[in-house]
Amino acid sequence: MTVRCSSFVDEPLPGTATTERGWLCIENDAGWGRDPFSGETFPADVGDAIESFAAAHDLRVLLIRRPGRAGGFRARRRVFVARSVAGETALRRFEVEDYALIPSLDLGAGEPAEPMALVCTNGKRDVCCAVQGRPLAASLAGCYADPVVWECSHTGGHRFAPVLIVLPTGYTYGRVTAGEAKEVFDGARAGVVSTTGLRGRSPLPPVGQVAEVAVREALGAAVGPDVLRVTVEPGAEAKNADEGEAVVRHEDGRAWRVRARAEELPPRVASCGKKPSPARGWRVASISPA
Repeated sequence: MTVRCSSFVDEPLPGTATTERGWLCIENDAGWGRDPFSGETFPADVGDAIESFAAAHDLRVLLIRRPGRAGGFRARRRVFVARSVAGETALRRFEVEDYALIPSLDLGAGEPAEPMALVCTNGKRDVCCAVQGRPLAASLAGCYADPVVWECSHTGGHRFAPVLIVLPTGYTYGRVTAGEAKEVFDGARAGVVSTTGLRGRSPLPPVGQVAEVAVREALGAAVGPDVLRVTVEPGAEAKNADEGEAVVRHEDGRAWRVRARAEELPPRVASCGKKPSPARGWRVASISPA
């Protein structure tokens, strides 16, 4: 039996979301490489310009396409720019005739867009995303008339496939079924955050992600994305921190102090085709009123 990276389900989900403050999503129906800049999508000079533009604006580049490449060829390609930081969340839509025009976009312009769901299906990066992501994307897209569900290139965390990201907020989910994905996205469209399969909010480091998920679960009812604000204590902001504390504040004045730590897990394949390697998972050590 083939052992896939997503076969290991003992790693806790909270604290595993890719840490990104914003996203640059570029429509592309062609075959994808391992990443947007591996040479299959853009001419070298255009790719370099887009990569520099994204870095200057603190954006993670993703390629997107309609599930099953629905809709066929479009002369003008859609581009979405999302800001995911609490209090600054926004999603804007642009159209370009040539990818070379992307670095000249005025990010303050663009048309406001409805929330969108991205499902990673990048099989060239990891087979689990293709095998599990494509059916989920197709099922979810069939629930909505508008093009709000997209397949996307590698997001990180293929071991949690299928992986779902909701923009503009950056809330990231893993191991979700079709029914759970619809629950998550329906909630996002209604302005609340579901904790089903929740890995964390992308602008936060792992400690902050763990803390927010813990408080949302403790509240017992779905609330809006910016109802809670998270402050990570000094020393725990780094992506590679092993432990730390964060304070989660509710808009009604309540606050919680959450301590989290990373614990060792049995070795496993972090990506399909690789050899087993050490792993760790985030746990809540304590949660108390602040």
